[in-house]
Amino acid sequence: MQTKEATDAERGSPLQRYAALCLWMFIGFVYLSLMSQWITFSRHDNQFAQSMQRAVQIAATEQRPAKELRTLLLVRAEELSIPIRGDDIQISGGGTTLRVNLHYQADISMPILNQTLYRMKFGHDFTYLPPQ
Repeated sequence: MQTKEATDAERGSPLQRYAALCLWMFIGFVYLSLMSQWITFSRHDNQFAQSMQRAVQIAATEQRPAKELRTLLLVRAEELSIPIRGDDIQISGGGTTLRVNLHYQADISMPILNQTLYRMKFGHDFTYLPPQ
């Protein structure tokens, strides 16, 4: 049978337990921060893709110019805090042959240090889909 002193020695001092608790809380904070960034970028990309497909459909049926479509997509990307520049969007064709290609990257940053930990890459290719 173990004595009380031996059991206390196995558990560690209160300072060690407090330090371990703080370390685990910090690790949990970092993990939650990284996962929330990942989920936010993925959700915003899905919303942007839906908006982009609608915009392509409308621009094709209404014969809108490529410059107007590019501006509309950039405004929507800014609303969703998506890091897209004008040259990331390639628009070809017009009317029923309209095609939009888009490739961009979003950085997942380490909290507090603000260092890029991972770079998510997104790519979309949309064409006009005739109504069925």
